[in-house]
Amino acid sequence: MVGSVSSIHTANKNNAKTIRQKTIDKGQQGFILGAGVGAIAGYSKKSWLKNDKPSDKFVKQVSKEMEKTLEPQEKSELTKVNKFFEALLDYRTEPDELRQRIEKSSELSNAIIKKEGETTEVALDRIFNQDKPELKKELRHLQDRTVVDKKVNIYAAKNLIKKNFNKETKKFEKANDTTKEAFSIIKKAIKRTRIKTAVKDTFVGGILLGIGGMLIGAHELSKQQKAK
Repeated sequence: MVGSVSSIHTANKNNAKTIRQKTIDKGQQGFILGAGVGAIAGYSKKSWLKNDKPSDKFVKQVSKEMEKTLEPQEKSELTKVNKFFEALLDYRTEPDELRQRIEKSSELSNAIIKKEGETTEVALDRIFNQDKPELKKELRHLQDRTVVDKKVNIYAAKNLIKKNFNKETKKFEKANDTTKEAFSIIKKAIKRTRIKTAVKDTFVGGILLGIGGMLIGAHELSKQQKAK
């Protein structure tokens, strides 16, 4: 009799394990299905549009793709320019460091506005002979005057997008004055944006259907336990 009761207990335990495993399996199946559906839906979206216009995120992506087309020397200078601007925004940065950054960058040095007859060094002496707040205020627009920044900044990206975006069809069409290389930047940005959206929707879809699968399995486990 004891053996019989033990056998029943073991059987119930194994059965419960089976149901739990089914719950996990359904959750995994739901995650895989949801991930697949999410990936397809995400990649298919016109995720570069917001309110039927190229989104700000897409503009930034185009700007990033434009940076990739720069020559090695230009990339090096752009890095110096960006680092300078970061230092400028940091209240802890001393004037001496800002001047050194300018002097080590041909882009920043050439962007210094010089009065008639001034050399870059003399102009820097004049500019840096100010209180720190006034100095930083004057240097705030230095980055915008660099040639390399103008090539890839947000305004350059917006201009490229504007020239090649058809407002009627909500599609990109190569303008006559846009080179194939420039238009390929837009196409790469679209692809990159699609991939990012697909990855995001993969996780969202997977989690949602994964939870759904777990709930179905849990419901079956609950019914099984109530029937005992």
